[in-house]
Amino acid sequence: MLIPGLLIALLVVVAVASLTGRAEASEATPVSRLGDPRITESSGLVVSATHDDLAYTINDSGHEPLVFAVRISTGETVGVTRLDGVEVVDPEAIALHEGRLWVADTGDNTASRSDVALLAFDEPGPGEHAVRPGRHLVTLDVPADIEALLIRPEDGSLFLVTKTVGRADVYRADARPAGTAVSFHRTDLVAPPVVTDGAFAPDGSSIALVSYLGVQVLDPISWELRESLTLPQLEQAESLAFLDARTVLVGSEGANSPLVALDVPAPPVPAIAVAALPAGGLALVVSALRGLPL
Repeated sequence: MLIPGLLIALLVVVAVASLTGRAEASEATPVSRLGDPRITESSGLVVSATHDDLAYTINDSGHEPLVFAVRISTGETVGVTRLDGVEVVDPEAIALHEGRLWVADTGDNTASRSDVALLAFDEPGPGEHAVRPGRHLVTLDVPADIEALLIRPEDGSLFLVTKTVGRADVYRADARPAGTAVSFHRTDLVAPPVVTDGAFAPDGSSIALVSYLGVQVLDPISWELRESLTLPQLEQAESLAFLDARTVLVGSEGANSPLVALDVPAPPVPAIAVAALPAGGLALVVSALRGLPL
């Protein structure tokens, strides 16, 4: 849902006060624009692991239940998948794991919905399709506005991040969705404010969350902030996906909206516990790291 500019500015002012961490000067690279006139409120983004140069996006509330397949390099729509047999209220995120596409119908601006759900179906690829997705009703401890669905690549664990000014809550699914419902529990993890989308890196080495403030890069275990990346001026940054382990693609709501790419800093090298090494152990480690003969 497009938010008035003044309200976005107020959200940014309030939320900046609760962000800590070093800002990284990461220059955004323009990639393409989503020129399809049907895509006016792109609110989720994921890159295909099967098809080269292909991503999926979806509009949020007030639109037909369509998932668009787009060429990343050109922004051209090359496929449309209609979601049949389900009522979609406010889809806000889209994710992919092991060939299954997940749509998070979890937008809840008034924190009053009792029908938030995850929809799942096989990745469609290019072309015209109609699918009847599996629907998993989401159970939370309290209603919440959620615009980010993340799936950890190693084990398929599902995470939801609330969109709040100030501390954001992170929920984790108790189990892989199997029936008609999936229960999420509130974790002790904390996310940055006003999160509008997010994803794990394909190799699990980091998490990236996007908000109206920019892109926050987090540790994948502790969710502690590593870096904050500055975005160019976008109408309303609402979508993020990893192109590869070191590059994120960020999109915006609005007609003819841009896709931009940002470099993600490499994760820190773990410290070596020298005190715990046996005699001569440090020399062995240094030699191994340098690839030199002993």
